[in-house]
Amino acid sequence: MTADRRCTRVLGRLLLPGALLLSAFGACADLSSGPDVPVALEFDSIPYPAVLAGDTLRDSLGAAAPLRGLAFNSSGGVIAGAPIAYLSLDTGVTIDAAGFLRTTRRSGTIRLVASINGLQSATRSITVTRTPDTLIAPTTTRIAYNYVLPDVATNLAPELRVTLQSFDVAGGLTPAVTGWLVRWRVVHDGDTLSPTDTTRVALQSTTGRRSRLDTTKTDGTSARRLRVFANTITPTTDSFRVVADVKRFGVPVRGSPVVFTVTVAPPP
Repeated sequence: MTADRRCTRVLGRLLLPGALLLSAFGACADLSSGPDVPVALEFDSIPYPAVLAGDTLRDSLGAAAPLRGLAFNSSGGVIAGAPIAYLSLDTGVTIDAAGFLRTTRRSGTIRLVASINGLQSATRSITVTRTPDTLIAPTTTRIAYNYVLPDVATNLAPELRVTLQSFDVAGGLTPAVTGWLVRWRVVHDGDTLSPTDTTRVALQSTTGRRSRLDTTKTDGTSARRLRVFANTITPTTDSFRVVADVKRFGVPVRGSPVVFTVTVAPPP
């Protein structure tokens, strides 16, 4: 097989983003067949969606964690130990040779790219935020909802919303914590429902996407709605617990978890 054909096969299989694909095709014009010659690059892992102000980027348990990427040769194999560099497109950030990121910023978004041998990845982003200290529940956490029969896509219980705040308001910053991970789940009769279970209910984002993971918005909020599948729900009147859980490096923040009780029933 020629080098050009190998290049076409690996790029097609990797399904690279547009900007990266162009860079990779540029590299393929002068392709070597060596197993250590990168022809494609994937910036595949951000340890956590947010980094605390003035801190090192950490994973969910609080351990400092490097940025990670994968470089591929013309056969589609991963090049072990490839010298991938990580660059920030924004100020107030340092990234060492091992990929550990540290920021001196107090807020904002950091845009990142990975690079090797003239190849450059698509841009990835993380949020600079402050220490999450308190998860605040709304005034009421008990919801009653009457669904419609036959089933329609708008069978959605009222929005369930929590707010994550920080005690760090130095410099006049608002207490809202942005970009922090919130885990949502539905519990029925003591069991956590699978996110793919659509026989009774499922969690849905405010944009209609079915997802149990969310990151807090600029106002510190995270929200989900309960989609009720009226044609298949049994019994027809039932109660579900919707749980919102926030941790700071493996330890629940104050007020977490917030538990909503949602009772659903057919039309009266």
